[in-house]
Amino acid sequence: MPGPPPFSTSPTKVATVPLIAEDCLTAFSRGSKALMTMEHWADGVDRLLTELGPVTGASRVWILQLVEIKPDKIIQDYVFEWASSERYRLLNQYRFRFFASSLDEPEYQRLVEERQMGCRHDFCTSMMPEGPIKRHLENQATLSMASVPIFVNGRWWGTLGVDDCERAVSWAGPGLDLLESAAQMIAAALYRYQLNHRSRQVELFHKVTDCGVWEVSLRNGRAWCSQGLKVALGYPETFPRMPVRRLAARLHPEDRALVWSRLREARNAPEPTQFRLDARVRLADNAWSWYEIIAEMQYNEQGEPVALAGVLVDIGRRKQEEERAQAASERDALTGALNRRGLDRRMMECVATSSRHLILFDIDHFKQINDTHGHLVGDALLEQLADRLQHELRPEDCLIRLGGEEFAVLASDMRDEQAMALADRLRRRVADTPFCVEVPGEGSAVLASMTISLGVARQSRDNAEALGQLMAEADQALYAAKHAGRNTLVAYDATAAERTQSSAAGG
Repeated sequence: MPGPPPFSTSPTKVATVPLIAEDCLTAFSRGSKALMTMEHWADGVDRLLTELGPVTGASRVWILQLVEIKPDKIIQDYVFEWASSERYRLLNQYRFRFFASSLDEPEYQRLVEERQMGCRHDFCTSMMPEGPIKRHLENQATLSMASVPIFVNGRWWGTLGVDDCERAVSWAGPGLDLLESAAQMIAAALYRYQLNHRSRQVELFHKVTDCGVWEVSLRNGRAWCSQGLKVALGYPETFPRMPVRRLAARLHPEDRALVWSRLREARNAPEPTQFRLDARVRLADNAWSWYEIIAEMQYNEQGEPVALAGVLVDIGRRKQEEERAQAASERDALTGALNRRGLDRRMMECVATSSRHLILFDIDHFKQINDTHGHLVGDALLEQLADRLQHELRPEDCLIRLGGEEFAVLASDMRDEQAMALADRLRRRVADTPFCVEVPGEGSAVLASMTISLGVARQSRDNAEALGQLMAEADQALYAAKHAGRNTLVAYDATAAERTQSSAAGG
């Protein structure tokens, strides 16, 4: 703390302001109650100043709010005032609205610095040295003045002061103590209002956007959550402490490691950074729901990371739409079977499974059916074929339309003989029963007999190249089935393929 301000009044030279303790206590009590109970903190401040003014005998009780401090000036606003008479009122004067004061004068600069440090001031105008502060008081016909800074959340927010335009008195001792107590009450009311206002904004934000707001302290690992987010996670609105590990336990095990990794990256980043990722969160009803986590590191004035803050955005509907869109993109529009993209994904999901068989088949002489009856009949036959074969498959097996009249079945957890038996059932299911299709617009029907040729191959690799290799081997087997007379099936023979390759090489 600095030494006494050079322009403070000495109580030994000026009479101390006469205060009646009981009256001051009563006024302070009524004003404090108003601060605590009135709907808006500003109304409570007006009431507090109205209580303090008469018991102190001051001409004015006022509050200046700090707007901004620049290297060469300070900008303040005259925001509250009680005046004993209209002739002392300054609140409505335009010159006190967002007014700037130069810091070029050392005297005024020190006053600002001391207020920033929490110093109280007591001025008697007639005893002050010539300077900007004395001139300012004389311009307002102020004989004595006292002021104390108001600190909110550790920062200088403004100044509470009293002016006496009729008495040259000292406010040292009880007078400044009363002002300081009032300043602390105002600061508490403002801080409470800011918290409540922030809470209302957060809850409105939560309702309108399906977002929960959160903040995690890096100092003690405690988390703050908006009330709506607490309730969604199964905690009471007033739950006092939320350790970050309790929040982390709500993350899906498959997503938790990634979230922690991104948090560490954000903390160690050389500059402020924001990250986003999607994760599954367990809600109060133990159901999993998709949320987007948006977070950004918070830093103190020294540039040190102190907290991680962000929002949790409910993206459950978006994920459902994405899943529906993905499912649609992986399905053949005509038959409802998987398409090539769907086959690729299924192969990548369980690439390490080695007991997988691919049955590749196409319809024998399908071009003749199309040429004879038209593409509409051909499409209807493809639909019936897919529906008929789907009934022969297990739930875990996949029917795929690769294009045109070419189809495939991906079957897992089968022995070679079981895969061949399945392929033969598919062949017989097509060949044994003709297909009946109505001809669009003609009122007649077409009875078509069809057969299929099939090639069967077993997955021999457990890497990313497995699908390509499996498709190539099944295709070779299908080619052999067609050359064997069609309406038949052939299993890929790796030994025979090697002999063929050897013969070609020696050719």
